[in-house]
Amino acid sequence: MTRLIRYEFYKLFCKRSILVVLILFSVINLFKINNEFHSYSYLADGNDSRSWNSVYWQLYEKYRGEITTDKINHLLDLYQPLVDATADMTASTDTDDPNTMTGNIYSDENILEKYYVQPMEYFYNYRTYASEVAKKAKENAAFYKEQGLNFEVRKNSVIYNLYSGRNIPAFAYREMYNYYLNYDFSNILVLLLCLYGIISTFVYEKETQMDMLLLTNPNGGKKTVLAKIVAVTLFVISVVIWFSVLDYLGFSFSFGTMEGYNLPLYAISNFSTAAVNCNLWQYVVLSAITKAIGIWTMSMVFLLISMFWRNALIPFVTDFGVALCLIITGASQSYSSNIWLKIINPYSLLTNRILFGKTEFIGFAGYPIQSFLAAIIFAVIVGMAVITVMVILSKKNCHCRDRRIKCLDSCTK
Repeated sequence: MTRLIRYEFYKLFCKRSILVVLILFSVINLFKINNEFHSYSYLADGNDSRSWNSVYWQLYEKYRGEITTDKINHLLDLYQPLVDATADMTASTDTDDPNTMTGNIYSDENILEKYYVQPMEYFYNYRTYASEVAKKAKENAAFYKEQGLNFEVRKNSVIYNLYSGRNIPAFAYREMYNYYLNYDFSNILVLLLCLYGIISTFVYEKETQMDMLLLTNPNGGKKTVLAKIVAVTLFVISVVIWFSVLDYLGFSFSFGTMEGYNLPLYAISNFSTAAVNCNLWQYVVLSAITKAIGIWTMSMVFLLISMFWRNALIPFVTDFGVALCLIITGASQSYSSNIWLKIINPYSLLTNRILFGKTEFIGFAGYPIQSFLAAIIFAVIVGMAVITVMVILSKKNCHCRDRRIKCLDSCTK
């Protein structure tokens, strides 16, 4: 079986056309990532001594690490005079002022506010915010216990355990991760590449009528179908891993640093109500695994659709239409209050910041299940159900001489 899986993998995916598309999409993705940096980051203004990029990293050495009272006071001593000087908007607009860090007093105020004051304030105050959420959840749990509402008791207990003890003790760079975690372009490329690779899995053999010939082989029929399913799974996982690594390295090289990877996930403001307690590099791995599950489920659906056709065009158009519907529905319902719409759509696992960025629950048998976990479980169940259908619908190799007698009864039913 291992040999058959290896053969199917090389036959289906180790083709020049697949490799060309993979390389092309990878290059496009890297250009897109580099464009993200130059289009949106204020630190993309070069390495001149008065550029924001240079000034930021000079100041960073003073404020990085544990957040202390001395660092906060030092930052405020630097920032507050700038606020006072620019309050009435009468300060000089000279762009070459020797008494400023960036050449302009307004620019000095902006860089300190955007990259130091606001992030450090958020970091410093987050502990209080998390503590209040945990306290409220504990009070709610006690109240609902008196009312006999076990589901609400369990839900608030989960919230209490999730938020209790949360804090951000150290200051670190986070801009790269903010853009990285909100980057979705590569998801479309992964989906298109998987769609392109999967289409020919069954169609190629039907076009050449090899599917009937395979039924005369001991490894034909259901064994071949299972081998194809495993090969597609390996291909999908490989593509997701490749683009996940490419995304992370692309952002790291474009932004020029991997600094801040040890920050907790909720240090990114979009994840202030994160459903998991992990740091940024752990979330990078978790996100890749979650994307792989989502793509795998969608790929199994694509594979099932392509199983019924002898011409590649029809399943390609059908699969593309299904993928487009999932993408549009997922994008439109991403911030919906209806949690089930996100859970049942495997595309939500690709843009998983929607699931991991908010603490949401559904009820199952009286127990609260977080939305991201429910989405993963649902996707796996759907994928396994689709595989079962494909195996059931696949033809048996009853024409194989060695198995003809064993299969005769089942073939004539």
